[in-house]
Amino acid sequence: MKAPGLNELRAELARNPRLRLGIVLIGALLMVYQLAGLSGTRARLDADYTAKLTQLARVQGISREDGWDQRASEIHAMRKALEAEIPDSDSIGLAQATVQGWLRDTAGNVGPKLTVTMGTPLPVGNLHPYWTIPAQINGPIDPAQALELIRQIESRKELMTVQSIHLTTGEHPMLALDVTGYYRVNQRDTTHATP
Repeated sequence: MKAPGLNELRAELARNPRLRLGIVLIGALLMVYQLAGLSGTRARLDADYTAKLTQLARVQGISREDGWDQRASEIHAMRKALEAEIPDSDSIGLAQATVQGWLRDTAGNVGPKLTVTMGTPLPVGNLHPYWTIPAQINGPIDPAQALELIRQIESRKELMTVQSIHLTTGEHPMLALDVTGYYRVNQRDTTHATP
């Protein structure tokens, strides 16, 4: 079958008013679609422009502030003080054994029925050579003794933090304490050791 020629299409358009109306409607729909697309693009550009203006205003506000040198030196001093609280160890196993021994002694002095369970040491992000040494202390203890244990852990000279506390009171008070010690491991071999 041969495709209709341009003259035949013109003749069909001239004879058929519904075909002419359909073509006009299709053209109108295509124009509306194009305008909607342009409207969406304009809205995105307006939102991007507003976000850039807001960011520029923030940066200009920050640039007018004084004391950046002082803030930088304060942050540097805080970091040095924090690093001074992190003890050195020749291996992860030694670091874990040190934390375990200190926690057992401290917990045993405060609550003789407390147990210490060591977790798996983990590197601190990509801050080589810093490692976290997690542990959990569990057992029966009265609330006053639990507070004393937490105070001793938090006031330890070497950096150690209490991550979570679960203390139940009543006839048989129980403690579940998650603790993390921090160490700087000086050896290249950083295999995990669990005593």
